[in-house]
Amino acid sequence: MWWIWIPYIISLVVVVFVSNKLAVFIDALDKKTKLSGAFLGGVLLAAVTSLPELITSITAAILGEPEMTLGNILGSNVFDIAIVGFLMVIFAKRVKTKDVSKSNVITCAFTLLVAVLILICSIFNIQIVIPYLNINILTPIILVLYFLAIFFTREKPAEPQDAVIVNIEKKDNSIIIKDDEAVSQSANKVEAMSVKQIVLWFILCAVVLVGVSVAMTFMVDIIATEYNLGRGLAGALFLGIATSLPEIVSTFALVRLGNFDAGYGNIVGSCLFNFTVIALADICFTAGTVFLTDMQSIILSACLVAAAFVLLSFSFIRRSRSNYKYSLPIQVGAGVLICAAYVVFLLLSV
Repeated sequence: MWWIWIPYIISLVVVVFVSNKLAVFIDALDKKTKLSGAFLGGVLLAAVTSLPELITSITAAILGEPEMTLGNILGSNVFDIAIVGFLMVIFAKRVKTKDVSKSNVITCAFTLLVAVLILICSIFNIQIVIPYLNINILTPIILVLYFLAIFFTREKPAEPQDAVIVNIEKKDNSIIIKDDEAVSQSANKVEAMSVKQIVLWFILCAVVLVGVSVAMTFMVDIIATEYNLGRGLAGALFLGIATSLPEIVSTFALVRLGNFDAGYGNIVGSCLFNFTVIALADICFTAGTVFLTDMQSIILSACLVAAAFVLLSFSFIRRSRSNYKYSLPIQVGAGVLICAAYVVFLLLSV
């Protein structure tokens, strides 16, 4: 069954290409509309780039693979946050002047809260199922927390500090575009389109992501069976990384365009949205609950809590003292610790 790797790799290429286009569309909407970068990245782009997790997880739940469902989401979230840490290190000087919006900090806090709840239930083997509904108690809690996060991060008047940062970003954009002609040409072509055209292309890319995501779920199931891999590990590695590609590529492109806050919002917004995917998968899985309490789930949850805690701490420091002389070392240190959390997960999963 070696041939299964061919369509899997092709699917990865398609996801990378489409995700890069999504980032360019979001950056163009950021410039052509009154919507904030935090909203576009944390809500709109996050929802679209999380479609692979949504489709693959629900499909896995319907197929009766709860291990793959939970492993996919938790693995994706750990990997996603590790990408933010990685970008904080490799683009250290470019990111050090960028602020993190209040809405993104709130989203990150809610992400950490949900991760802590899942970890506690995993460690203490808490399996409370709501009678008649046959869903875990965590399912309604996660859905409520998600909508609370949306409520608290709704658009508010811009803060004075944000206005300064935006001006800096616009200047950085011109510098970055000169350094990367490929990104510049792609962005310029999209900016020449009307808002309606950009939205239509954005929707088309979302549809392509859905189709590829469904196909990848079946591919990974075949790979796991062929190589005798645990469903949780297969979900965390092959599905988790693959379905995280939209967030990775689009966030990378946004940071290169100088829009760090939108990229940051894309990651934390996707992580929080992914938790609602677990809740929806739990509803679809009628044979029990997808919230497992095995060692793999504990390891994933613990690494996710550690990574989210470091990211949230960095965000508070950046917002309170963005001009602090030790800002760069703190940023690099936080980025290294976040990446280390994912490395620990890989080492403990071998």
